[in-house]
Amino acid sequence: MKLKTGFLLLLLLAAGFTAFGADFGLVLGITPEYGTINDDAGDFVFTGTMTPWISGVLQEGLSYYASGRLTAEYEDGEMDPLLFEVERTELTWRPLSRAYVSFGRQPVKDSAEMIVSGLFDGVNGAFLFDKARLSLGVYYTGLLYKESAAILLTKQDYDNYHKSLDYGDGDSYSASRRFLFAVTGEFPDLTSRTFLALNGLAQFDLNGQDSLHSQYLLGHYFFTPIEPLTLNLAASVEFIEEQDLQLGFAVSGGADWEPPSALQDMLSARIRWSSGATSDFLGAFLPLNGISQGEIFTPRISALMSLNGSYTVRLHSEVSAAAGAAYFIRTDRETYFNADLDPGSSSPFLGAELYASAAWAPESAIRLTLEGGAFFPGLGGAFYQDTPVQWKISTGITLSL
Repeated sequence: MKLKTGFLLLLLLAAGFTAFGADFGLVLGITPEYGTINDDAGDFVFTGTMTPWISGVLQEGLSYYASGRLTAEYEDGEMDPLLFEVERTELTWRPLSRAYVSFGRQPVKDSAEMIVSGLFDGVNGAFLFDKARLSLGVYYTGLLYKESAAILLTKQDYDNYHKSLDYGDGDSYSASRRFLFAVTGEFPDLTSRTFLALNGLAQFDLNGQDSLHSQYLLGHYFFTPIEPLTLNLAASVEFIEEQDLQLGFAVSGGADWEPPSALQDMLSARIRWSSGATSDFLGAFLPLNGISQGEIFTPRISALMSLNGSYTVRLHSEVSAAAGAAYFIRTDRETYFNADLDPGSSSPFLGAELYASAAWAPESAIRLTLEGGAFFPGLGGAFYQDTPVQWKISTGITLSL
């Protein structure tokens, strides 16, 4: 009831602020999806979303943005409970032209998106120097919706994550309770063709049992040897504080090439590797939240190696398309769990996926999408031989009012 009341208040505030010249909008989305969702052949899921937003300037140097999302989902022949989430909602103060401070629910991510990515509640400040940008942030995760935050570091996190949504049980809605401290330094003009980002993050477990704290150092380097080609390399070390101190590692390398042609197209390649649990000292790399490494097969980066290639093209001012392929390899036999994994297999190879998408925007307020793909476990040796192909196809319509 409180969540629904909050949603109505957001709509009323939007109407009120509009009278004083604030911007206001509403985004409606419809997505039918069919495929082997949740490992069941022939699943159908229908999702509808409504996202109102408002933004404006309260006075010189002080601005705001607020949004919320109401989601209705039909799955397995029945309706799930209506879900309300506060989306990006922040107040930004700019005391100087080169500095700002933001309060509220705001986007947070490391530069390589290997450790954390999403909306978090907290405060963030940034200062722009002549050739550098420094930002500091402190955030809390316990008010987020658990599936949006996807924080799965301990058994308690997993148990709460898989509870059915019940507004009378706070643990069935809320994400794992953690504090996150983040500092980022960006150097866009390190040289005429390079960019460097340095990240330091620390998260502290406030759940009270099976506590797991972790700290991360990450560097991300971009280099443009020739104008159509951009290379990047990222590396991270993690200090895992569970019962004993462990180290985890992750590296990523990629290349983006924009061919000199009339089409607006780009070829991309990426390889990522993260450590698995190999000894008492070297553990599995554990990102703060579960950033999916695939489109159909969606493990997080922990104890995983992935190779991805994709091609995107704008065929017309209104039409774009993309296609890609990926292959997945596990770096230990313990971290990634799937009921179809063969416990008798020592193969590290998980399989390959193919995917494609297309988007058509006939008007600025209308966008239609079509996406689909399949994951082939038979192209690896880690799953049972009779494990079926996982596939999915979905369409979507988005209206921006």
